Amino acid sequence: MSHVPETDRTSFWTRDEVLRRAAARALGAHFDAAEPSLAEVGAAAADEVDLLGAEADRTPPALRPRDPQGRRTDEVVYHPAYRRLEDLAYRKFRLVGVKYDPEARAQGIAHRQGFLRTLLFGMGESGVLCPVCMTDGVARVLEQVDPALARVHVPRLTFGEGDPRCTGAMFLTEKAGGSDVGASETVARETPAGWALTGEKWFCSNVDAERILALARPEGAAAGTAGLGLFLLERERQGPGQFRIERLKPKLGTRTMPTGEVTLDAAPATLVGAIDGGFKHMAQMLNLSRLYNAVVSCGVIGRGVLEARAYAERRVVFGKRVIDHALAREAFDGLEAEYAGALALVLDAVQAIDEADAGDADAGKRLRALTPLVKLFTGKLAVAAVSEALEALGGNGYIEDWPLARVLRDAQVLPIWEGTTNVLALDLVRVTRQGALAPVLARGRALLDGSTTAGLAAARDEGARRLALAEERLTAMSQGAPPVEARRAATTLARGLQLALLVAAGEREPDGPEGRAARRLAAPPTTAWAL
Repeated sequence: MSHVPETDRTSFWTRDEVLRRAAARALGAHFDAAEPSLAEVGAAAADEVDLLGAEADRTPPALRPRDPQGRRTDEVVYHPAYRRLEDLAYRKFRLVGVKYDPEARAQGIAHRQGFLRTLLFGMGESGVLCPVCMTDGVARVLEQVDPALARVHVPRLTFGEGDPRCTGAMFLTEKAGGSDVGASETVARETPAGWALTGEKWFCSNVDAERILALARPEGAAAGTAGLGLFLLERERQGPGQFRIERLKPKLGTRTMPTGEVTLDAAPATLVGAIDGGFKHMAQMLNLSRLYNAVVSCGVIGRGVLEARAYAERRVVFGKRVIDHALAREAFDGLEAEYAGALALVLDAVQAIDEADAGDADAGKRLRALTPLVKLFTGKLAVAAVSEALEALGGNGYIEDWPLARVLRDAQVLPIWEGTTNVLALDLVRVTRQGALAPVLARGRALLDGSTTAGLAAARDEGARRLALAEERLTAMSQGAPPVEARRAATTLARGLQLALLVAAGEREPDGPEGRAARRLAAPPTTAWAL
């Protein structure tokens, strides 16, 4: 007999009732057709993907700047485990490809299908999902901004079985400007041979991508974001010394995927869209990345919940299972409620991008407000929730032999990537000024008004109170009040929307997972990590 439970490698899809129910609501009539693919990803994520992720994490990519003859190569060398993760993500499970599948698009569920697969995959390994996100982002920007370039490059970026690797990246950050993108110092010069970029890019994830979108300021252009142009770099076009990977970053987490520093020296590039529309075009990729961030946050929260529960159900202390101790049960209930709320909020945003792509203008406005909100809320929650789940395993959770140590390291980037909490809170104030908050509030209130179940009355009331409070604070800041309440207003709004979505989902079954979560999240926080 072993006193220490082994990691449960049963399919995440099979074990996760909360996710299955959320997916069924999100996909509606298309759920039955989509379920086999989701089940396949969930089974692989709990076993092969998780094991490959641990192996690739132990042996991260390495930079080989020159070949044995001293010639510049700027080659990133990967462990075979990472290459297998790429095969599974892009080719087998089509995390990007499904979003460009004509049938999925005709059904209006392309993003829901892709993001649900991505969420499940991320329960096993999330590092490779950064390149997946950016590959999707490059393809989306090209489709929306430059159809001629899209016809050439999107088929390659959506590669499947038998196709050569063609992944995407976004080179945005520089030493002069992280969140302050307008401080970019990279210069674009138009030459007889075309555009050429010169400058340094400071955080370049998926650094050896084949297709890269980069911001640069054309010579003589205005200062700030208004003067930036967007350019496409193709790695095969880069000559010796024109695209130099200076080093790979020694990161806390997401070690499976290379993030580097790049020097561009007259690097050949192609202008994408209008020359003065670079930041506006790149913002489309940035906002898609924020949705990916929120989806991956849900994945790591779900992984934490499943790992903690599996351990607690089989570990015996003081004469009974951990899960049967009242205080432990209380902590698990809180974790599961947070997970249900995060899923409801994020999948509502994912549904909005499908609806917006289908031409729904109201959904487009909701998406504009929901995007910074869901990224802000779930990124912070992911770190706290995974930490709580790790603690449930005691000392074993802290040891790298168990999966949650790696998951926690990987989760720490989620509040940082694609905009920190403060940046996103200020963006939410901005979208309030633009009028995008109104349809979000209207939808939340309509969901609450549609509920009549007595057992959910307290959750309804608390949801309405939070929506009103968030509206009051955000409106005041959008009209000039100092934005010191922006973070609190954002979390208040997120909780109000979660309650509205969970109340609506629990209306027919108030004692099901959604109704229980609504009641729990409506009550005062009872754990130190609760928002």
